[in-house]
Amino acid sequence: MEPVDELRVELDNSDLAPATARHALQPWLAGVDCSDEIVGDALIVVSELVTNVVMHTASESFLVAVFDDHRLRLEVHDHSPHAPVIADQPPGSAGGFGLPIVDSLCDAWGWEPTASGKRVWTETLC
Repeated sequence: MEPVDELRVELDNSDLAPATARHALQPWLAGVDCSDEIVGDALIVVSELVTNVVMHTASESFLVAVFDDHRLRLEVHDHSPHAPVIADQPPGSAGGFGLPIVDSLCDAWGWEPTASGKRVWTETLC
């Protein structure tokens, strides 16, 4: 059995947070056994999840990436207790693209309350 590989990154609540998350995740992903397509998708997914935190909360966040048994799990934790919501209307200039993109690029996703807020997670088999 391969050892679990994990990355943790603290993020502020600024417009730079999605790029910070991508720049931390990309070199870490180079060390795990996932295809280039999955790596690219993971960078988009983390960017969308962190963007949601910046746009919809006043919270800092942190990214956790775990690679175990050919499964890539991404988690974005924040201090808001509110569930992520897929917009009731079609995406447009005001946004609404994030969670449909996440849903299309990973095998599973969801959210869970935590003692300090919530975590939104995704899983993809590599």
